Amino acid sequence: MPYDGVDMYYRLAWKDGAEIAPYGQSRWAAPPAELFRRQLLRALPASGAAPCALEVELQDFSQVFASKEASEARLELRASIVAGNSRVASRSVNISEGNAGGGAATGAAAFSRAAERAVGELARWISGQSACR
Repeated sequence: MPYDGVDMYYRLAWKDGAEIAPYGQSRWAAPPAELFRRQLLRALPASGAAPCALEVELQDFSQVFASKEASEARLELRASIVAGNSRVASRSVNISEGNAGGGAATGAAAFSRAAERAVGELARWISGQSACR
């Protein structure tokens, strides 16, 4: 999976939206999945003996360009709540954050906003799970 490393990835939607390429000179401080995990841990309340666990799989974390100067940060993940040996619930979260600009720096800011939105969605979803109270 390309998101296990620290490379920042982009797609050129007008050329081949399925093709993913790394920026030449731009890197994340840690792998995107790790950065998202840290943000999630800061946002969710810590509970000592929680009856449930959250599993998150990052499926897309790329900047998608519609033109040379217009892009969006795309964050897609699959989350599952597990209680004991049973999967209680699963859902996908797909966030597209516009105004990601024409480069890696503005893309990184858009990814920060996208991650905040995704964390908020997950927190609301988790709080609605009766099996985890």
